[in-house]
This record gives sequence, structure tokens and C-alpha cells, in this order.
Amino acid sequence: MKICRFTRNDDAARAPRLGVVREGGIHDVTAVTERLPALRWPLPPGDQLIANLAALRAPMEDMADGAPAIPLSAVSLLAPVANPGKFVCGAGNWKHHGAPLGMLGFMFKATSALAGPGEGVQIRWPDRDTLHEPELAMVIGRECSNVSEDEALDHVAGYTCALDMTLKQEREDFAFCKSFDSYGMLGPWLVTADEIADPSALSYRFHVDDELRGERSFADLTGSPAQMIAFASTAMTLYPGDLVLSGAADVAPVHAGQTMTLEIPGIGTLVTVVSNSPKARRRD
Repeated sequence: MKICRFTRNDDAARAPRLGVVREGGIHDVTAVTERLPALRWPLPPGDQLIANLAALRAPMEDMADGAPAIPLSAVSLLAPVANPGKFVCGAGNWKHHGAPLGMLGFMFKATSALAGPGEGVQIRWPDRDTLHEPELAMVIGRECSNVSEDEALDHVAGYTCALDMTLKQEREDFAFCKSFDSYGMLGPWLVTADEIADPSALSYRFHVDDELRGERSFADLTGSPAQMIAFASTAMTLYPGDLVLSGAADVAPVHAGQTMTLEIPGIGTLVTVVSNSPKARRRD
């Protein structure tokens, strides 16, 4: 199943909707969210929809069967996960970097950086380089802590394309440089784990405008998706909706006016535009 979040272009209120993506377009299944448990403070950790996805899949399929298809051209796509608890970003995780698994590290990104392809990447500090980092995102579906490598993928709800945008570092730490608004780009939708037998068998092509910036196989990760999840879970509990990003091999600047296209066959194609934020300012 392919699951997306979107707004309709003809909706002045731009209310977020939930959809099932099929060949003919998007089928609106927002009504299924009425079946989610009522929440009261203190809220449980994790994304509520992802945590209940297994129980909602059958009614989502039924609703999609009865809903007309909405063309992709009629919507703006949001990030497919609404409320991730954390971005866990792989570092030094490609074989050409020469880092063994024991050296695999992670960096982190504030969840306020979350954005979808229809929102675009918005640069706030145009006097500094913003770098692209095309990656695979694993979306955790069930709480796990200290999980084994053999069991790690059983805790994945699905996969999506990710652009782990990063301000080129000077003195600031990486968490700050990764956490600008819109620098956590996900999309175009979530593909549920049952459709991806082996995430290491996936590959990507990444373009900026017409320039090919990278073409790689995730089999060349130093730590596989299963190893990454298992390793991260030795230190922290992972909750539904948490995002584990593969780490990037193709890192270079992008500028306002450029279009980034990340294609992962079996998942989809994330297309998003880079612009200067209305809040852009020079760093004094």
C-alpha cells in the first residue's frame, strides 16, 4: 500500500488529507482517522496513525475502493508521516567512506524541519551553502529497544524517499545545521513494508535540474537498514513514526530556483523545488 498526506489545490483552507495512492491517482481515506483512539494529555510517544496502521489498513482499502481518484496534479503532497518523534540520521554509512559498522554513527534533526515535496526546501540563510543529501528513510512502525538485526525490519512500517538537507557546517553542530525549517524533506508517499522485501536491494537516481548528481545501490551501505535500526535501538527506544535515514553519499550545494528529483524504484519519485524563504536573512 502507498499512503500519502496531501492538501487539495482547490481547498482554500489547505486542510491536510490522508490518501491511498493507486495507479489512477489518490483516493481520499481521511475518514478512517475517525477510528483512531481519542488522545488526552500526556500524549503517548509516536505518530498515532503509524502506531495504528495495521488495524486501519483494511478499512483504508475499503474506503479507497469507493472513493474517486484525485489526479496528482490537483494536490500538494505533504510529508507522509505527520508526527515523527525523531530523525535519526546515519553518518559515514557508505562503503566508499571506509567506515566499518562499529564506527557507524548518527546525527539528529529537529522534527520541526519536516516538510513534504509540495512545500519545497526554503533556504533561510542564502549567504551560506545548503547541501543536499539524498537518502532512504525507514519509518518505524512498532516500539523497539535493543532489537536484534534479524528482527529489526519487523518493526518497520514502511519506506519513503528523504532529502536530509544540511547547512554547510562552520562552527555550529550538525544537529543545528540539519534542523532548519523544511530541511527534513520526505515523500512522495509511504510504501508499506510488505511491498519491500529487502530495502538493501533498492537503489536511487538523484538529479538537480538536468544534472545527475548520484546513482547508487543501498546494497553499498556500510550498515544495512536492519543493522542501522538494531544499532540505534541499543541506545534509544524507537517509537512509531520515528525516522531512520540511511546516510548520504552524494552531498553538494543547491540554490534557489533549482529542482531536486530523487527516484527510488519501488517507492516513487520525490520532486521538490528550492527557494529562498520569505524569512530569509543574511547571517550577521
